[in-house]
Amino acid sequence: MYGMVNRALKDLISERFGEATWQEIRTKAGVEVDEFTSMSTYDDAITYDLAGAASEVLETPIEDLLRVFGQYWVEFAGKSSYAILLEQAGTTMGEVLGALDDMHTRLALSFPELRPPSFRVLSDDGETIMLNYESFRPALVPFVCGLIEGVADRLDVRVTVTHVEAKNEDNPADVLRVQVSSK
Repeated sequence: MYGMVNRALKDLISERFGEATWQEIRTKAGVEVDEFTSMSTYDDAITYDLAGAASEVLETPIEDLLRVFGQYWVEFAGKSSYAILLEQAGTTMGEVLGALDDMHTRLALSFPELRPPSFRVLSDDGETIMLNYESFRPALVPFVCGLIEGVADRLDVRVTVTHVEAKNEDNPADVLRVQVSSK
């Protein structure tokens, strides 16, 4: 993964729990790097190790931590030079979710080694969106659920995200149901 992801995780932990907690997590994960360069690539294992250590140190289930990290990621990206991509993605949940692959294609211009997930809106009636999420990286559905919740906050709507079908031999994608309502 690119350093931007690890940098966001570090910022989340440091902002909410303090620098000492970040250092404890980094040490527990066996990660020597403290400052991540956004445009550099790092082994995915570093990110997974940091998340696992954070789950242990914060005594929080990994699924909950990943969901909060997903929400935070939208806030983090929204403060970066890539905020324009979020702004151009659309004004409704369906538009934004439908534009995620295009957004990743644009990001690949800056991040040539990017290996993003794929998102495909299966249906959208304005209140219920069925979304395929396909990734070679395991165990990130809670992160994606948090991302969707972060986008909803940005659009000032309420969502309930449900993982309705797990990826399996017959289906290479996870299926999520996104219920959208006004705040």
